[in-house]
Amino acid sequence: MQDDHEVRLVREGALAVIALGGGLDNYWTLPALTAFSDHLTDLNRTGDCRCLIVTGGVIAEDSAAFCRGLAPSLMADGDVLTGASLNRLFAASYTALRRFPGVTIAAVNGPAVNEGVALALNCDFRLATVNASFQFTAGSSGLLPFGGSTQLLPRLVGESWAKRLMLFEHAISAAQAEAIGLVDEVCQIDRVEQQARQWSASVLKQSPKAMRATKQLIEHARMRPLETGFAAEREWAAQLIDAGDYREARQAQLEIREPNWSDL
Repeated sequence: MQDDHEVRLVREGALAVIALGGGLDNYWTLPALTAFSDHLTDLNRTGDCRCLIVTGGVIAEDSAAFCRGLAPSLMADGDVLTGASLNRLFAASYTALRRFPGVTIAAVNGPAVNEGVALALNCDFRLATVNASFQFTAGSSGLLPFGGSTQLLPRLVGESWAKRLMLFEHAISAAQAEAIGLVDEVCQIDRVEQQARQWSASVLKQSPKAMRATKQLIEHARMRPLETGFAAEREWAAQLIDAGDYREARQAQLEIREPNWSDL
């Protein structure tokens, strides 16, 4: 089991990497989940992180897990107060991840179980190594998966596959996860971090305002009428032009330099 205090945050300019510790199982413990939540709070407070990679920590170890969910000892006594506290903590931390204003990438470098799957689902993109797998087992323990899986999974893979994964509790491979749309891309174990960084580099080339507006418009598209979405798109476009990012991008091209975005 991972060390309780090994959830690490590394900042590299506008890119941040949160690693769950490097243990071979990467179970969520209360201290680990609290540390994860604190890191997200810090990133949201500073407001200058535009891309976040979340990984299990041991990238090149074939037997390492991305995250196996709750540590078995946490719910061993079936205490109601413990369960309620965990639910609140998961809700707060996973909601902060889902609402993160920048782009989030889950580098799933091994098995993901229950809340480990939910961790990946709350990110914008999911990269998986060839040895990764995805499984829900909470139902046979008399529990539901924490972290919003019952709502996010069917939106991503459809109702039928969501029911199969949660009610049959079958583990699926990275290749099958990619085939049903749960995973965006599968890569070799030693390439997942490199690929995540390449995706991050593409994001960091964009105007921060434009990136955030585009992400918000896409996410809201499934929740509001089409004409309302068109109107919101026009409003955002006008704001971006007023902010000067478009003019700055054109000027930077002429001067052969990187843009100096207005909200950096």
